[in-house]
Amino acid sequence: MRERNLYQQKLVLLVLDVLAFFGALHLAIWLRYSANLPFSKAGSAPWEQILQAFPFVALVWLTVSAAFGSYRIRQSAFQESSAVVRATLVTFLAVLSATFFYRGFSYSRGMIGFFIPLVLVAVMAARIGFRALRRRALRRFAGRDRIAILGQSRIGTSLIQGLLRDADYHEVVGFIEIDTAQREDAAGDSTPWSVGEQVLRRLGHVSDIEELCSRDAFDSIILVDRKLAEATMLDTIDACLRHQVSWSMIPAVHELLLDRARVDLIEGIPLVGMRCSNIVGFNWMLKRVTDVVVSVLAIIMVAPLMLLVAIGIKLSSPGPVFYMHERVGHRGKTFPFLKFRSMHTGNDDAIHREYTRKWIENNEAHTHEGDKEVHKIVNDPRVFRLGRFIRRYSIDELPQLFNVLRGEMSLIGPRPAIPYEVDVYREWHRRRFEAPPGITGLWQVSGRNRLSFEEMIKLDIDYLENWSLLLDLRILVRTVRVVLFEHAF
Repeated sequence: MRERNLYQQKLVLLVLDVLAFFGALHLAIWLRYSANLPFSKAGSAPWEQILQAFPFVALVWLTVSAAFGSYRIRQSAFQESSAVVRATLVTFLAVLSATFFYRGFSYSRGMIGFFIPLVLVAVMAARIGFRALRRRALRRFAGRDRIAILGQSRIGTSLIQGLLRDADYHEVVGFIEIDTAQREDAAGDSTPWSVGEQVLRRLGHVSDIEELCSRDAFDSIILVDRKLAEATMLDTIDACLRHQVSWSMIPAVHELLLDRARVDLIEGIPLVGMRCSNIVGFNWMLKRVTDVVVSVLAIIMVAPLMLLVAIGIKLSSPGPVFYMHERVGHRGKTFPFLKFRSMHTGNDDAIHREYTRKWIENNEAHTHEGDKEVHKIVNDPRVFRLGRFIRRYSIDELPQLFNVLRGEMSLIGPRPAIPYEVDVYREWHRRRFEAPPGITGLWQVSGRNRLSFEEMIKLDIDYLENWSLLLDLRILVRTVRVVLFEHAF
């Protein structure tokens, strides 16, 4: 089950309503006073009175709309339309009644006649577009959970019925069978499993869980049979961690207090599972749009600096301007990672491989500065003079803006991992692959190479679980401060 920031979706609906309201107002004014319609008398629009009254009317309308439930995200299109229509009619009945007793403002009944249907059409068109865009975002950007049910039980049947009613967010792809002796309250051994009008196909047996996860056929597993053997359950969780598959279960009551657990309610049934990345669905789309816009503007702004650095590298050291290396990104997929070359060519990475292994497995620091440890090779002889300068101020990272444009990276995210580094990861370390890696991130502005590997991973996971656009903005501001005024190494 995925966490989603419903607040941001409500904020988008609010912005769309404001735009629709004032767009419809301007069109109604034009139709009434400037369109020269045969049934409408032309004249000068009373802009002063309109601008005094309608911001207040808009505020009342938005408040009434919220009270009628038009900003509830998970409701049918009919319920949403009904809330908008009722809120609009109630608002304008109240406004027209008030103006009947207050003669300080003379309104045009013709303009109001144009405005009410126009605002309804504009709002509903915007919301239909929003629903279509949200559905596309959920389906395209990993926001619609593909769920596999582990085991069979009556409570599992109720859970599936609830998931099927929320089809924009959930897709139940099938069930995974477990041994009959391990079942509690079994719904039967029939294959496939019928839940109402929905027929679930059998995906396989729990002993095949590693292979099933590796196929990328589902994003989440929900355990609905609590009699699954503990050893088998642990093997299932390990397989999910290895392949970035979310895992949840229907818990016993005393397990609701698990540390860092996430609790979901479907049809009143509690599910406890690992907290997942908040960068999914609509949030993913918002982050991606921000990445593209900011990276394009940044490339335009730093293009002269990048040209000067490229010339400097060519004059300082023989070899290519750019350094391209394979890195591990979203869901463990590799991509060509780009940066300015800061080292001499022809270097052996054996030293870095060995240090990285010791850092991850034993938390060994490379350098001690007084009472502080630095988890990075300092005074590396492979780095030439200009390379040290561009590394100090993170200028060597600027070409990664092109990785961002290509969708392989994000402006903010976990540090891109090297393949030989991933070879010694523990299973829970792989959670950092739940989103694209970033040029900068929470780790970089929270101590960077003075932090242990475990501390870095925990910061990455905290970032993924608590992502918001505001958090990204804070990290960007802190990145500028760290690069300019602190040691950015």
